[in-house]
Amino acid sequence: MSEEIESNHHQPEDRIAEFSSNLLDQGDSVIYAVVGACFFLGAIFALGYSFWHFAASVFPLSSLTPTKSAAAIIQLISDLLLVLIIMEVLGTVIHYLKAHATSLRPFIFIGIVSATRGILSIGARLSVEVGIPQLDFTRAMIELGINAAVILALGITLKLIGNYLEEQQD
Repeated sequence: MSEEIESNHHQPEDRIAEFSSNLLDQGDSVIYAVVGACFFLGAIFALGYSFWHFAASVFPLSSLTPTKSAAAIIQLISDLLLVLIIMEVLGTVIHYLKAHATSLRPFIFIGIVSATRGILSIGARLSVEVGIPQLDFTRAMIELGINAAVILALGITLKLIGNYLEEQQD
């Protein structure tokens, strides 16, 4: 009989907990959906800006020099990589909305793409600028080395996590 009283005693708390849990879970999904929509719009605007900026840099053709065209192409690639980063984050949001679970893998990809974008940015700056002071050049080389180390470390991490996840599934 005491077990019956205890089960009746906890039943209202369970209803409140269940209601609260459902409410917060739906609120969580709504917030993720709004953030996902904002990422989607941001990606569209960033993509449009990338093409607009590239076209503005390349046209008019009369003032186009090889240095300017190379800088415009590298900037376009950098901008497109930014769009790719935004889409990777959006993919993570979509995955969360479908499975209500997050994964580390997309964030590792984002880190690799971001470091690659940094390398391209530095390479573009160094290829366009003339007469770079020694201190700025040294800083750029250190930054290139750090970005390369980040790519290597994240690549190794991705490989190790991939092996670990495959072992967990077996």
